[in-house]
Amino acid sequence: MKIAITCHYAKLPEDHPTWIRAVRMADVVLSKSQNLTQDELLDFVQGADALITGTDWMRRDVIERLPDCLKIISRPAVGFDRVDVAAAKERGIAVCNAPGANSDSVAELTVGLLLACTRKIPDRVSACREYCWKAGEKCTELKGKTIGIWGLGAIGRGVALRLRAFGMNILANDIISREEFCRENGVRQVTEEELLTKSDFISLHMPANAQTHHMINRETIALMKDGAGLINAARGALVDHEAVYDGLISGKLKFYGADVMENEPPGRDKLFTLDNAYITPHIGANTREATEKMLDIALCNALDLLEGRECRNIVNP
Repeated sequence: MKIAITCHYAKLPEDHPTWIRAVRMADVVLSKSQNLTQDELLDFVQGADALITGTDWMRRDVIERLPDCLKIISRPAVGFDRVDVAAAKERGIAVCNAPGANSDSVAELTVGLLLACTRKIPDRVSACREYCWKAGEKCTELKGKTIGIWGLGAIGRGVALRLRAFGMNILANDIISREEFCRENGVRQVTEEELLTKSDFISLHMPANAQTHHMINRETIALMKDGAGLINAARGALVDHEAVYDGLISGKLKFYGADVMENEPPGRDKLFTLDNAYITPHIGANTREATEKMLDIALCNALDLLEGRECRNIVNP
């Protein structure tokens, strides 16, 4: 039995119980290179029963060429938009993810982005490094302001709990009713329009799919308060970057704090030229704790299926 791993951003120590379980059960092979080409990936997975993917795009044309022995693609992340799950199902390949593995890490970064944007922390740090000791323009407190959390999954709920401690008013919208969580934690579920029109800041926590593609666009930005702030630590494809750029230029948007871009790496994107765009290179899950949990769950998914056990994290049952 063979488990092929192309993921280089998530690792387990050799004495971790799941790693010990894996190497006792199968030949576990880690690719020597990152960002494999299609041909390199297909060559690497020959003879493998399971694949733990990294940043690989598992599109239909790749999945259709996978060896018949491969029965599992396990993602060490909650997102699985890099995998054509329908094409995998047609081939009888189970696609799994790792929900909740990085929720604390991403929730913390989201709050960090909000604080960095509202208090202009990166600007003041850069100024001090140029020996400029000035407070700059007056900023704003979070206490008493309204945050609209769009998506109340594990990360969105984590953000709500953290920002509740800041004394913020919390609005939320999700396709799933979160009545009990909202009631217990002082969160008010509202319509999309109410979230857009009444929030001082909006934080996105939605998966990338056909329904959420460019959910932030010229029309939704027009509904926002003048000077609203936008945070995106979810997926770059949720946002029409041209519309956000124009909103930042006009002042309709006070700032855009993002950990993701629609194309990664983004190259010379013009958002990088704006002083009110604060963008980090997709580091939401880049903590030791999160990356360990991510590979732990991804490997357990594969091992459970290979052993004929129940796996709750299959996204294409």
